[in-house]
Amino acid sequence: MTDSAVFALVLGAPIRTLDPKDWPIEEPVWMHFDALKNGVEADLMRLGVTAPVVERLLANETRPRMRQINDGLLLILRGINLNLDQDPVDMISLRIWVRGQLIITVRRQPLASVQEVRQQVASGVGPKTVQGVLIGILAALADRVSSYIDGLTERVDELEDSLDATVGLNAVEISDLRRQIASLRRFIAPQRDALFELSRGKASLLDGLGIDQVRDQADRYTRYVEDLDLIRERASFVQEGLNHRLQEDQSKRTYALSMIAGLFLPATFITGVFGMNVGGLPGIDSPLGFYWVIGSMTLLSVSILIWFQMRRWW
Repeated sequence: MTDSAVFALVLGAPIRTLDPKDWPIEEPVWMHFDALKNGVEADLMRLGVTAPVVERLLANETRPRMRQINDGLLLILRGINLNLDQDPVDMISLRIWVRGQLIITVRRQPLASVQEVRQQVASGVGPKTVQGVLIGILAALADRVSSYIDGLTERVDELEDSLDATVGLNAVEISDLRRQIASLRRFIAPQRDALFELSRGKASLLDGLGIDQVRDQADRYTRYVEDLDLIRERASFVQEGLNHRLQEDQSKRTYALSMIAGLFLPATFITGVFGMNVGGLPGIDSPLGFYWVIGSMTLLSVSILIWFQMRRWW
């Protein structure tokens, strides 16, 4: 085999690493592959994985789903992207193939949930069966989704507090929050459906306890979808509140400008009249003409201001 295998563990007691060349063995085995390594396709086929399954395991684009193929189980899942300089909602695809005493997981990027379960298995406190590894991976994926949704809930709480406290709100932050919700829900909803399908007992590889555990994880994803819908509604409410505040501020500014224009309207009219280059304008030859015009404009503006206040327009 090539170096496409990231690790291979024998799940029986004691836990030990396995050289993929030594497979098959009688004990349960977990093998994890990197889909971007050369020779991974040939390595998978040497393990008895058929060409159609290999094609699904190495596909560039995947969507969460579950398929029972002959005597094996194909499960495509997504996990939160915790890699450095990556967007968490750009969820990483994890492809799983379970057949008999062998569980194969395939990645295109490192996934923290897989590393967590691997450490548990290697330390001897983790699952020691193929079914246990599968359930452990499902739980680890769900835990990280839960933590990320908790963070989204805290963010929308802060936005609502900012809206109530009439402090500055960032429309870009609200839009980014809604984008993350939509991106996360895009994969969480079909992942929930895949797990519910798995929990219906169609997969003969799971016993009664395993089916119950898968159903528990599916129920968790149902709550996550509901939480995302609630967060989305709350974010929409904050967006509407921000839009209303912006419209209100704009209306106040427009109203103030209208009042100012109304106050200076008489002055504009008078200066327009006395600015005409025609004969017969009063006060042209009077040394007090300028003061009379200024006084008239001031008096009219004050009168209009008093009238605005009486009508409670100001």
